[in-house]
Amino acid sequence: MGEAATYLHLDTLIAPVSLRVDDTYLRALPSVFPNWPFALRDTFEQPPFASVTRREGGYTLTSPFMDRSVTHNDPVDSLCALIVEIAWARLRQDTHLLCLHGAAVEFSGRLVVFPSTRRAGKSTLTVALASAGKTVFTDDFLPLQIGDNNRIEGLSHGISPRLRLPVPSQFGSRAEAYIAAHPGISNERYRYITPAPADLARFNQSAPIGALVFLERAEGRDPHIEETTAAETLRTLITQNFSRAMNAAGILKVLGAVAEQTPAYRLQYDAVEPAIALLESRFVNWQHPPATFAGTPEESLFASALETDGWASGPDIGTATLLQAPGITEVSTDGERFLSGRNGKSIHNLNDGAAMIWRLLEEPATAGEIVEMLHAVFPEQKKETIHSDVMETLAAFAANGLLVSGSGICQSGEIPAETAAEHVNGKQ
Repeated sequence: MGEAATYLHLDTLIAPVSLRVDDTYLRALPSVFPNWPFALRDTFEQPPFASVTRREGGYTLTSPFMDRSVTHNDPVDSLCALIVEIAWARLRQDTHLLCLHGAAVEFSGRLVVFPSTRRAGKSTLTVALASAGKTVFTDDFLPLQIGDNNRIEGLSHGISPRLRLPVPSQFGSRAEAYIAAHPGISNERYRYITPAPADLARFNQSAPIGALVFLERAEGRDPHIEETTAAETLRTLITQNFSRAMNAAGILKVLGAVAEQTPAYRLQYDAVEPAIALLESRFVNWQHPPATFAGTPEESLFASALETDGWASGPDIGTATLLQAPGITEVSTDGERFLSGRNGKSIHNLNDGAAMIWRLLEEPATAGEIVEMLHAVFPEQKKETIHSDVMETLAAFAANGLLVSGSGICQSGEIPAETAAEHVNGKQ
């Protein structure tokens, strides 16, 4: 449409966003970024990391970090997509940050984090909590940092929460009155709610992680909260990690610390206000210290990638003597094992069979030897089935750089089958 370029400079981001948009888009920015300071300028010092251009078909978002440009019909959807690119830009600039997909609200000085679950109502609950006087840090993505005294902390981004429409009937009169009093830009599917200043944390405001709550909407269900296991928590956090391009070893270490040290719950609910009352009664004070990371921020390793040269093809799993590769980060919780791949980007949750095979690879072994040892432990299983499972698991290990050749490594003599059973079952 010929609009002149304007550059959106968000506080702390080195590069700006190029905007060739209409006044409707520009007027929405203060209500979408109320607590993230920004400026609109006609110049820039660093090349923009993204651009939004208004054309006849809508608003087109492009970025050198995107596979392809995307076009949205209206400014609300375009702003939603731009916020995702802004989140990535923040992570690329500060590689010591890890980011979770989910909401976070302050209770008694700590954050209760609601990891994202499809249609579980996290944004609805977030807005309702703001109406109840709680301070919102985010309704979508939460950057994590290693703060003072090695505490794992969440950071606010100062962006208004976005409510999915239509508003559910279980929302409650208090929250309905709140959204009517704090309107923002909207379309048929979404509405941004611009909270009162005290209800939205300032950009980069920090608070320690207090608890994790996984939401489940259950029609007609009175609110009920129950604890979950650390392993279940870690599995969910890994899938909700927003920093998969960063180093997997650092991600696994930090998320493992969060899962082990932070109480986690599952909340089933229908009506919002009774659920809030239950949360307020549960998190009125904290009986445990906040989660900490056992190392320096530099040791979280987000800024570095592990060495990947020399293992792209991996050893021949059919003929080679195999061994666990060095440099693999392993976290065990509730009897489950999680590994980071040497490619620096993958994280693996081992099932029981894969965990047994991984443990056997603490010492050099061929695929055939592993099959024989497992068949000795599980004689009721067909050897053909064990062989198929072993080869599939070893292929996955090799593809992710988890194996090296164990040939030439000094080792003890062959392990008798009886000892192998003890080895697998953890008795050795």
